[in-house]
Amino acid sequence: MKMVIMPVANGILPRPHGGRITGIFLRDQAGKILSDAGPGRDIFVCPWITDEQSLYPVGIVARIIDIQEDTMADETGTETSFLTVVLEGQVHARWHSLQIHGNYVESSDIELLHFQTMRKEYPVISGAGWVPRGGYTEFCGETDIPVTIYGIDLETSREVSITANLGGLVGKEQAHTIEHAMIRALSTYGLCTARTMMESLVKETTELKQSLEFSIRHTMPEALGITASGICGNPLTNMAQFYLAQEFVDNIKAGKKLNDSLANARRATMSQLTSDMGLSMQQGLRTLQGLKKGMSHDDSMLKMNTYKKVIQRFPFDPWG
Repeated sequence: MKMVIMPVANGILPRPHGGRITGIFLRDQAGKILSDAGPGRDIFVCPWITDEQSLYPVGIVARIIDIQEDTMADETGTETSFLTVVLEGQVHARWHSLQIHGNYVESSDIELLHFQTMRKEYPVISGAGWVPRGGYTEFCGETDIPVTIYGIDLETSREVSITANLGGLVGKEQAHTIEHAMIRALSTYGLCTARTMMESLVKETTELKQSLEFSIRHTMPEALGITASGICGNPLTNMAQFYLAQEFVDNIKAGKKLNDSLANARRATMSQLTSDMGLSMQQGLRTLQGLKKGMSHDDSMLKMNTYKKVIQRFPFDPWG
């Protein structure tokens, strides 16, 4: 099957089997691909991975339902042409090779994928048709650790979610880390597989460690727990926000200047946090302690089969 490829950022894909999304595209960029194809034509929509500067091979075959052209003017009065396009998802698919024809990227060997019938052999969670916004992990006991990922349905703008109990399979710190890795994988690739989960887990924990070191080195507690996928909710970052706000207000009430109040609040907050958490002053050790004790994360890698079992406990998508 031959088809034109259209890259999209942030894993935004239409839901297969009839889900529709509306997007705005600049006329001289992605809009040209769509307008040249025209309504009624199928194109292959797949994620562009910014970190890797590459196309992810799995995406959605989508039908162009409608195209409307319009213009908008900036502050100087310069007009820019753009297209409002409605895409309807058809089926998951994968490209195996790419060819460049003029200004277009095409694939002549696209393979259709029916993930729901393949889940036992190839477990996946689909991010098509929705955007993950966050998640939370509850610990009710070693065998009762519910993990929830919530987000927005792209077609209806309603909140949707997926939940699974990971108790008995992983510990609470591992479950919390998996929660963040899943959000990152779904947002980046539009698909969570054992492999994209592992890759996302490594990137997420690396960025959490970097946020710890940056915060301590530069005395900036507000930077704790911030990664590309959002802000990690955990005891350390929650306490940091509480102490920082409290200390800042107390300094302002004491009549100190704005900049001095913030600087003093940052120092007092970091001192209080390291004391409360019992963090070592040794650079490498304090990062590991902060990650596990403070942020409830465990960056140790599990077996591939364990990640597959984790995925199998979740539904295929929020509507399944």
